[in-house]
Amino acid sequence: MTLGGAAVWDAVLAFLEANAMALGAAAAGLTIGGVAWAIVTRPFKRDKPTQLAAETIDQIKPPEVKDGPALSVAEFIRLRRELKADLEQELADAQETEKEELRARIAELESQIANPEDALTEARKRIADLEVLLDREGNHIGADRIQEAKAALEKGDYSLADDIFAEIEARNELAVQETARAAHGRGEVAEAEVRWHDAARHYSNAARLAPGFDTLFKAREYAWRAGELDAAHRYGADLVALARNEGTQEQLATALNEHAITFQAQGRYAQAEALYRQALEIARAIIAEGHPDYAFYLNNLADAVQAQGRYAEAEALYRQALVIARATLGEGDPYHASGLNNLALVVQAQGRYAEAERLFRQALEIGRATLGERHPAYAARLNNLALVVQAQGRYAEAERLYLQALEIDRATIGEGHPAYAARLGNLAHVVQAQRRHDEAEALYRQALEIDRATIGEGHPAYATRLGNLGGLLGQTGRVAEGREMLERALTIFRAALPLDHPHIAETQRRLAALPGD
Repeated sequence: MTLGGAAVWDAVLAFLEANAMALGAAAAGLTIGGVAWAIVTRPFKRDKPTQLAAETIDQIKPPEVKDGPALSVAEFIRLRRELKADLEQELADAQETEKEELRARIAELESQIANPEDALTEARKRIADLEVLLDREGNHIGADRIQEAKAALEKGDYSLADDIFAEIEARNELAVQETARAAHGRGEVAEAEVRWHDAARHYSNAARLAPGFDTLFKAREYAWRAGELDAAHRYGADLVALARNEGTQEQLATALNEHAITFQAQGRYAQAEALYRQALEIARAIIAEGHPDYAFYLNNLADAVQAQGRYAEAEALYRQALVIARATLGEGDPYHASGLNNLALVVQAQGRYAEAERLFRQALEIGRATLGERHPAYAARLNNLALVVQAQGRYAEAERLYLQALEIDRATIGEGHPAYAARLGNLAHVVQAQRRHDEAEALYRQALEIDRATIGEGHPAYATRLGNLGGLLGQTGRVAEGREMLERALTIFRAALPLDHPHIAETQRRLAALPGD
């Protein structure tokens, strides 16, 4: 299996195509466009998990034990001395790296021999606890074995109990793995039905039970698609750590790319760019530069570059990726459509609206034929077409496109998703351009509430909506309130974006254009 999975899946597209920001010429405002092509995906493999979150003994201890077994002090001291002698023999033959642990165990035994009453009380309590646990397993293990193990415990022999618990542990491990596979299967069903919040929940359960590369991969991807960015970040960090510690170079490139996608969705563009570049370097070393997977990495790097306002550099990267995708996947492939969409965004950001509209319409047609008209990625393309239509002053047409995108989003990703907030903000902008100011204000405020609950108040997209609302308030005579919002937006932009980013200059211009209080 190659880095991206050579068999490209129609249903696996970016959850927004709506995280990058593009300047809108209409109404002197900022609008949210959409970028994100294919993330690097692979089918789920039934790999052995690296770790299992099975129930621990501490979690199932009995609530109370009244009387322990009758192990005498003399017998307890004898057993401890025998164990100490065994450990001293091990110490004499041990490797240097093992000696420290053995000395510590011997020191503990010496302490117990010196103070046998307290140590025996603790041992009796532990043995009683173990007997209760053994009794709970009587139906599975058999009464004779349980009684034999309990009799051995009362003589200070833990070996038979340990054998039984090892057997239980192995049996439960299989059950955990089966449960994880079932949770993953439910995630696949939800994914196929474009129920991303449900898929995120099921994949999260699979990763919790069996945190291997594939389960963490899916958990991160669908937490991100569902707009649960904190969870996506945690899974991405775990995925990178696992790949660094025990994965292949292919897996490391994939993990870095995945984690970068979350950083970008969080508005942390410089960190995303750094991770994308690491992934691209690994990809360059292990696959040919004409491979479609290499195009995916180029595209994702371009996303982060564009988000930082370096439009010419991003355009060159998008075009390079698009040439590879066209040659290897064909012009009717969903990923080629995503490449057209992303190129259109950066073309639009440079003011070439007619060219951008043509590219958006090509991407939309491919999406209609491959994904269908009820997919979130299709909604993102409608949104992006609306942006360029609006930029050319065709407000009524843009409004219809935004409303159509919102209807799809409402039925798929839900009204609490950051992509839904982006669409509301764009709809508010075009409503504002048609002088329906009260309606626009209500939409901006609704979008800000969703942003506050999902991406947070430090995200550039939140600043965009905040600045747009501030501009509207300034236009309608609430200058002091509008100025305060624009200044807060400027502070967020300065913290999150390069100081030469167009959003900063545009916000400064809008502040300067406000009338005096």
